[in-house]
Amino acid sequence: MLAQQLSVKLFAEDPAAVDLTGFIPIFHRWIQENRLPGRLLIDVADYRHVANGPGIVLIAHEAHYSLDSEHGPLGLRCAQRRDEPGPLEDKLVAGFRDALTACRVLEDDPARPIRFRTDRARVAILSRRFAAPGEDAWQAARPALEAFAARLHAGAPVSLERASDPRAAFAVDIAAPGAAGLAALLERLG
Repeated sequence: MLAQQLSVKLFAEDPAAVDLTGFIPIFHRWIQENRLPGRLLIDVADYRHVANGPGIVLIAHEAHYSLDSEHGPLGLRCAQRRDEPGPLEDKLVAGFRDALTACRVLEDDPARPIRFRTDRARVAILSRRFAAPGEDAWQAARPALEAFAARLHAGAPVSLERASDPRAAFAVDIAAPGAAGLAALLERLG
């Protein structure tokens, strides 16, 4: 299956304890210090006024990183924006590597503004050209998602649950109770 514009979201361990205001200066510092190598970081946008919206967004040329509550609890969502179509397997590796790296940089920040769960993540294919919500996309994507989840979680029991909102992009939650930490997951992706 081909995919384009993959989005990966990792959820906060304690969403109620997170103050989004603190992320504005953190993301500005990321731009100044080029904290995400290989990414052209451009600006920070504050969308906290939008209910269940994108929250605080770090805009990059290649992707958007948002701390948002869209489609579930608060988490960091990394959405690819300027990628070419390619095999879903490759997009999953690249998308998770990007999201896990950003989560790790946030957790390593001296302010310790947030901690992330690794036992659940949401993957969405934003380009409907390759994956319209529905059974056809699910059947086409499922083998790649299962293989990727087994690799990422190294033999732990994994479950996949397709999101059911037909108005939203095709999305799947990957759950693995007792998952390893961010560093271990990054290592498994090579």
